Amino acid sequence: MFGHARGSFTGAVNERVGLWEEADGGTLFLDEITETNQLFQVKLLRALQQGEIRRVGSNQSKKLDVRVIAATNRDVEEEVRGNRFRQDLMYRLNAVTIELPPLRERVEDIPLLAEYFAKQVRPPDAAPVKFSSTAIETLNKYEWQGNVRELENAVLRAVSMCDDIIYPEHLPLPIRNFTDEATMPANAADSPA
Repeated sequence: MFGHARGSFTGAVNERVGLWEEADGGTLFLDEITETNQLFQVKLLRALQQGEIRRVGSNQSKKLDVRVIAATNRDVEEEVRGNRFRQDLMYRLNAVTIELPPLRERVEDIPLLAEYFAKQVRPPDAAPVKFSSTAIETLNKYEWQGNVRELENAVLRAVSMCDDIIYPEHLPLPIRNFTDEATMPANAADSPA
């Protein structure tokens, strides 16, 4: 993250610029920030507060201008209460908060994201994959506990299983089963087969 000086450890034969230096004058995105350990959190807090970093093995600090965007899927305040995330770092990162509701609360985004992911899987010169209306309906009914990442993987599977049109049978089994269970009448489970 912060780079290292030549000779700072075995194998450090050259000086290495870290991601922080590469982002100088720009933006650095830190995904899953609550998954970081306490030592990294201390170093990050110091870099944010002082606007400078020190490469591993160096005795010189370097002033940098870096905007940081951090993301997490956890409740940061709960992580602070559990002593897993530093409160002072939370306040330092919390200048602007953008709450993004889970995918299941943004059903209108599902077809757009699914089409985008399908285009990413196919080669640029290949015909685009289409979604049948029943496949879109199936995707819209699912709960998406894994949010956008789960949708991306479902579309990847579906594209690899279909020719040019994605039908519900191309989707992962848990998504198809969920839809079947969600649409089953309440007393159907009690009736004998």
